[in-house]
Amino acid sequence: MRDYFVTLHKFVQSNTPCATGLVIAGIEGICPPGTRLIFSQGLQVFGQVAEEVRPRLAGLLAEVLAARDPRVVTAEWQGRPIRLFVEPIYPPARLIILGGGHIAVPLASMGKTLGFQVSVVDDRPTFANQTRFPEADQVLCQDFRAAIVSLGIDLNSYVIIVTRGHQHDRTCLEEVLRQQPAAYVGMIGSRRKCAAVLNDLRETGADPMRLAAVYAPIGLDIGAQTPEEIAVSIIAEIIMVRHKGYSNGLKNRLGGRTGGQPGT
Repeated sequence: MRDYFVTLHKFVQSNTPCATGLVIAGIEGICPPGTRLIFSQGLQVFGQVAEEVRPRLAGLLAEVLAARDPRVVTAEWQGRPIRLFVEPIYPPARLIILGGGHIAVPLASMGKTLGFQVSVVDDRPTFANQTRFPEADQVLCQDFRAAIVSLGIDLNSYVIIVTRGHQHDRTCLEEVLRQQPAAYVGMIGSRRKCAAVLNDLRETGADPMRLAAVYAPIGLDIGAQTPEEIAVSIIAEIIMVRHKGYSNGLKNRLGGRTGGQPGT
């Protein structure tokens, strides 16, 4: 039992998302009640689990980790049920802002207000410093590729690409897609620019499913104009994704009114 809690503590200390499982109804000699499991990149077993059952249990814990909701799940072995209580454990979500320009400043502030661990990356010292981003937990003045690798993107990461130019956006997206999948990846730009970047990466071998999951152009369509308004639209989209919301209801014409005349 001590090994279980030591291992769980290591995941928590390293800010690594994981799912814990407790067998509440099992099969003696195969997967008895009281057996504990931890899943992150693989399955760790604390107790007795037969080898032939492990892949199924790992799959169930992975599903709950991705869904982020605790639940009781059931696996079967030779027609006999194994029931587990599975709970996902996530550290504070990370907001990774690639680019330190005008939009990044309100993004960092709003992200911190919402409880994110905020990291900002830019390769220019005048744009990547703690004075410019006093509320950020981490400000990296680094090459974008190197910074993305060092940050260790995972399912607890919400990545915003708002660099100063087309080529840097492409570089960032390419490197982000080489890492573990993130909870959210969004890239700023016109529809035409975003389509060009996505097509270019598709032609150079990027995973089509990963590309399809990128939010580009970034943000909800609220008619944002200023850097602060654009930041609001981006943060709103992230909240929508994080809580499995739906945006169409926020996109009615005439400022959200359902009628045809102002004031109705």
